[in-house]
Amino acid sequence: MSTSQVFKNTLVVIATLIGGFILLNTLRMLVVLTVAIILASALRPVVIRLTQIRVPEGLAILLVYAVTIILIITLFVVVLPPVVNQFANYLQNEDLLASRILVAQFWLQQRFETLTGSEISLIDPDQLRATIGDIVDQIRVSVPNVLNEASATLGEGVLVLVMGVYWLTSRDRAVNFLAELFSVRNREKVRNVVLEIESSMGTYLLGMVSVATFVGLANFIILSLLRVNNAPTLGFIIGATTMLPVVGGFIGGGLATLIAVLGSPLQGLIVFGTFVAVQQVETHYLTPRVMSRSVGLDPLLIIVAVFTGFVMLGVIGAIIAVPVISTIAILLRTLVFEPRRQEVNNYKVEHGAVLLSLDEIEKK
Repeated sequence: MSTSQVFKNTLVVIATLIGGFILLNTLRMLVVLTVAIILASALRPVVIRLTQIRVPEGLAILLVYAVTIILIITLFVVVLPPVVNQFANYLQNEDLLASRILVAQFWLQQRFETLTGSEISLIDPDQLRATIGDIVDQIRVSVPNVLNEASATLGEGVLVLVMGVYWLTSRDRAVNFLAELFSVRNREKVRNVVLEIESSMGTYLLGMVSVATFVGLANFIILSLLRVNNAPTLGFIIGATTMLPVVGGFIGGGLATLIAVLGSPLQGLIVFGTFVAVQQVETHYLTPRVMSRSVGLDPLLIIVAVFTGFVMLGVIGAIIAVPVISTIAILLRTLVFEPRRQEVNNYKVEHGAVLLSLDEIEKK
């Protein structure tokens, strides 16, 4: 190998390492940008409708984002304080938490003994109290880190909104700039690909929000009719976690059941039964329709994408995994698969004979 080749290869390796270092350190910012674009893609149709009724584009964008922010803040202010106050009391008085859990355990033990006709021994009360004390101590120690992480997440949420506003205002210029990098023949195709990606992202997010809203409202209405305490908060928890594909609903259902059990074992059982009933509608009817309309991906691929995103970036990674994999699928289909199909299928069959196209004959 010559000296110049060694020098070029060394430059390539160094450039690759530098690129990987930059990507690693800007990964969180790229995630924020991705979330901002997904949200902007979902809100863009509303902005377009407002501009069609002669509302200035800038004002339309500000109105849409202002309404979105107000809805989010109102939702959190209304539904979260009861549970936050409840857990704050438990952290201040761990004996109260232990007593609640022991009451729930005793209730379950009696029910099992009634159903089975035999004695059942669950967790020893002293051991349970010691375990709860250790868990509460760990939570107390981690509270400052949780608050710092919450502050960082809030800052990133504000950044998502700001980036989304700038994306909507500069979206057309960015798409035109991208299209001009290609030949005149392919520019319209580039614009169509960008529009399809935006439509897929926006439709997916709106669909998941619709599913989450239905699940939350359905659980809230049923729990309210059954007079379960904190029904709005429990419905919100189940609905919000449903936005995490595949596993989110089960996490939310388990958390809501646990919160209800601490108040009353019977209410915990009601919450669990309500969650299971609503989950059947969501799993077998709503979510498949949303997935098929928005991304059109195989369910196995969606599961792999969700778990990969969760391992890499946590909950946010799992949420954005489906739009990201959908974008990759659209690019592969447009840039690789469709051109290849046209290349290999450049013929037709008539009366059992293969007829080559003129282009194919010239190649021969």
